[in-house]
Amino acid sequence: MKFFCTTFALFLGLYFFRNNIAFSIIISLIFVAFIFIRFKLRFTIIILIVLVGGASLSGLNIEYNNESDTYSGMVVEVKENYFIFQSHFERFYVYDERSDKEVGDFLTIESQPSQLKFTNYESRFDFGSYLADKGVKRSLNLHNYKRDFSNPLRIHSRKQLFIEQFDDDTKALVNATIFGEKDYSSSLVATFDSLNLLFLLTVSGIHLHFIFSGLTYVFGLYTSRKVAEIVPVILFLPLSILSFPRISILRVFSIRIIKFVNDHFLKKRFSYLSLLSLLALFFLIIDFHLAYQEAFYIGFSISLLGVFYRTSLNLFTQKKRKLFLSFFAYLFVLPIACSNKNCLHLFSFPFQVLLIPILSIFIVLAYLSIMNVPITNVITSFAKFLVGISKSLNRIDIALPISVNEWFYFVYYASIIVIIYLLESQRIRHVRNVMIALTSFLLLNLVPIHIYRNSVAFINVGQGDSILIQNRNKYVLIDTGGNVGFDMAEECLIPYFNKIGVRHIDLLITTHDDYDHSGAAPSLMENFKVYNYYKNREDFPCRVGDLYFENINYYNGDENDSCLVFLVDFMNKKWLFTGDASVESEKSILNSGVNIDCDILKVGHHGSSTSSCDEFIRAASPSEAIISCGAKNKYGHPNKEVIERLEKYNVKIRRTDLEGTISYVSIFA
Repeated sequence: MKFFCTTFALFLGLYFFRNNIAFSIIISLIFVAFIFIRFKLRFTIIILIVLVGGASLSGLNIEYNNESDTYSGMVVEVKENYFIFQSHFERFYVYDERSDKEVGDFLTIESQPSQLKFTNYESRFDFGSYLADKGVKRSLNLHNYKRDFSNPLRIHSRKQLFIEQFDDDTKALVNATIFGEKDYSSSLVATFDSLNLLFLLTVSGIHLHFIFSGLTYVFGLYTSRKVAEIVPVILFLPLSILSFPRISILRVFSIRIIKFVNDHFLKKRFSYLSLLSLLALFFLIIDFHLAYQEAFYIGFSISLLGVFYRTSLNLFTQKKRKLFLSFFAYLFVLPIACSNKNCLHLFSFPFQVLLIPILSIFIVLAYLSIMNVPITNVITSFAKFLVGISKSLNRIDIALPISVNEWFYFVYYASIIVIIYLLESQRIRHVRNVMIALTSFLLLNLVPIHIYRNSVAFINVGQGDSILIQNRNKYVLIDTGGNVGFDMAEECLIPYFNKIGVRHIDLLITTHDDYDHSGAAPSLMENFKVYNYYKNREDFPCRVGDLYFENINYYNGDENDSCLVFLVDFMNKKWLFTGDASVESEKSILNSGVNIDCDILKVGHHGSSTSSCDEFIRAASPSEAIISCGAKNKYGHPNKEVIERLEKYNVKIRRTDLEGTISYVSIFA
């Protein structure tokens, strides 16, 4: 138990400053109080040291600066078009179109490091945060480098040759399951993503547990238990090399090997809880950034769950135990799965029960093929079978929007802990009551509970505009953003609406037809409830709830010149939404005599020099200005002169490329 508490203290410390501070303090106090009551003062001091040490590590900024800008080190991870390079104690992102590097290669790179900056979008995968969780904060340029040593096992190169023999769907499936690289342009990957089951497409502890259990049973019919336990691990050991350094695979192989040694050579000297805790502690000591990766904390947490409710398993028959374990594992990861797109998929559990065995069989077939067993046609046929099943499931899938936040996690997992405690103490009647309360809590989060507030949100849609205005239970969306590379409505807007409890849009307005303002409108209207859509000058003025929209730009010219401009009085503030209005439009508005004095200005054309003339800013005299733009956009927005102009009039500048979605909320105004 002490090993587990020590590991948990380190984990808690590593997350201390990543969570809401109040939340972290509450959890830490409860944990330390438990340690003091259970183990007294001496061990409590040790736990406090570990906790503080973890918190200190999480804030550690490791940057290795070389005056000659020459960095020598090793490739530690390789992806399709980049690799992660470690020099001394720092890891760097290195873009590489050639994809000819291998884990274990030693390189010398001559480059000046630069801070990572990727365009991110509301509710979409944040690649920058993903790298930061791996300890990568800076990048190096690969133009000038030399290879000091090449790993003779060219696994990545051989992988490329191996998958080329398959058709597109099979290639995407093999690449995802065995090598952990997902092609989001693949219809199969897209279908699993829409089902929120994308995690099933990667080899994990779930699949390996299914495979190892099946093989152990088969070998157990003909050999001793000792042999039956270790042979499957040995047979699939090359898979851990093929998938290196994926922690989910390393964890499963490691725990199986050390458990085998503990059971058969150490006479079960250590409990399973101690083995898991020591292994997790070992991984965190090697690389504390593992604590921030889902594969690590979900995998170890599910394994630990089995330890904590081992007594309650006796309440079930042998056949029902596996189903109970699977369902409890599903309940445990439910909030994390829901937070992906802020949706609760009602049939997610039965879908997983169906798909896990099928995918596990496919993984075995793909692995055999890599080992030169000639079954290419079998794998292709099996992949087509999986495509058909996934499409059928997608047709009957039901997804309900749900709001997930930090307090949702707190209440949910506190309930799970209580359920485990009650199961272990065999208070079944109380378990039912807690389950009913937890179900009610989930249902409550399906209900839009934010209908009593007013808000204005400048949604982070990258290089584009999208503004959501909420007046109690009325919603107006000005512009939708748009991106040719993905569906902005399905991947950004709708998940954001689900997260904040918006179930419909009363009025959609697009200020003009530029794609970065209206590109997502068709998809939004197809996949979300939009009651009205206005885009022309003659549609205004109009009223939605307490919101009054009147276009104040009547200048005629190109799309930007003639875009809609609104001055809205809301939440005891005046908001000026300028779309992409040009300098000519701004001067026309000023000449019309309209009083544009405002509190919040949405800066025109993403901060371009073609908008925001001096006279316009002076007349508007905003206290704050919002610039909606994408990080490192090719247009160079926002323009330096526009920034200086705003600063000259002491305007506070806020930017979606720096802050993400910017929201103003009021309950009473």
